[in-house]
Amino acid sequence: MTNKETRGYINGIISGISFGLIPLFSIPVIAEGMGNVSILFYRFLFGSAGMLILLLYRKTSLRVNWGDIARISLLSVFYNGTALATLECYHYLSSGVATALVYTDPIWCAIIGLLFMGDKLSGKIAVSIFTASLGVMMLTDVFSETACFSAVGVTWGLLSGLSYALYLIFLPRMRMKDMPSLKLTFYVFFLGMIYLGLFDIVAEGGIEPVRNATTCINLILLGLIPTALSNICVTMSLKLIDSTIVAILGALEPLTAMVIGVLFLNDPFGTDTLMGALLILAAVGILTVRKKGLR
Repeated sequence: MTNKETRGYINGIISGISFGLIPLFSIPVIAEGMGNVSILFYRFLFGSAGMLILLLYRKTSLRVNWGDIARISLLSVFYNGTALATLECYHYLSSGVATALVYTDPIWCAIIGLLFMGDKLSGKIAVSIFTASLGVMMLTDVFSETACFSAVGVTWGLLSGLSYALYLIFLPRMRMKDMPSLKLTFYVFFLGMIYLGLFDIVAEGGIEPVRNATTCINLILLGLIPTALSNICVTMSLKLIDSTIVAILGALEPLTAMVIGVLFLNDPFGTDTLMGALLILAAVGILTVRKKGLR
């Protein structure tokens, strides 16, 4: 393995793990009573600040035109949607289960491609959708005689995956290929922060204040680690190794969230939960991994 590939793998691993730390920093803030919109406002505030520092260090031009702002605004709506749905899902399901449901975005991409983009149903897509569906059912204890799960929570988790799938589908179609990835991500978060702040002011009368030092630390870490660091690392990883490998390393996100939930957040854990998460990861892997010469 070359030094370039090694750095690519390291950045991909850091990105996947850091993304999986979202529940570690957000769930304690939720428990303190802060609303989802305010949590995301602070997350994007600190996250965009971290990215801005790196952009300035690299002397990247921050200039954008009005057309770019309009396109980025749409991407911000989709990203805000997946982030809000994820936090809402944490109210009903354990962090590991919630993150596994969020990770269904490649499945949603395949379904949207079949329904609206003229894609043909292949055996790989059919097996992947079936495997993911089975995984979701196992996560929700459908096969258990004492099944007790939150249909609302599952819906929020799947909506989060759907919203991120729309983000991924629209992103390459926005005619912004010349804009550096980090600069684009910065503006997605920055505009998302503005929209969330305006919504909170109109709907709730203002952004909720940070009530104590612990909450402040959690919000700063939420913005810097699973937001700024994770996106910076995934951008670096995509420049050094194949995007398929980066996507596979992204499987560390739900696995990390599940471990964090069990160790630090008192999440329940059983065989069905593990099998369900592994089935969803397998379904994503089926769609992601392509052998040479095959689609």
